[in-house]
Amino acid sequence: MVRIGIVTLLALLVISGCGGDGDGGEPVNIVGTWSGPMTHRIIDNNAGTDITLTYTATFFILSQNGSSVSGKMALRDLAHVGNLTGTMSGSHFKGVRTGTHTVTIAFNVSGNTLTGTFRFVGDGLDETGTYTCTKH
Repeated sequence: MVRIGIVTLLALLVISGCGGDGDGGEPVNIVGTWSGPMTHRIIDNNAGTDITLTYTATFFILSQNGSSVSGKMALRDLAHVGNLTGTMSGSHFKGVRTGTHTVTIAFNVSGNTLTGTFRFVGDGLDETGTYTCTKH
């Protein structure tokens, strides 16, 4: 009877560890500098505009401690830099970039390629973007 209870408890612990955001498993190491192009769409409801820009350079300078990630993210140039914080789950990152406003960030990493999205909604703006960066 005790043996069945222990087996059941172990099975429940294993099952409860599954699921959640990301692809699970050990977090991929993303420490380093990444850069690449970004497409940035800005809908400004205050001005009635909808424009799409392509930046030739987006930069990430990242550090990592286990699944916790921090660093810098710059759009186009260092005048648009913000602090990045979030969590790696397997090869998937979710977090925020804080600067002039807070932006949600998500990306996936495969080898030396980082592909992701960002989004900011507020103050009459709806900004979205996609990017693909290479590790240097």
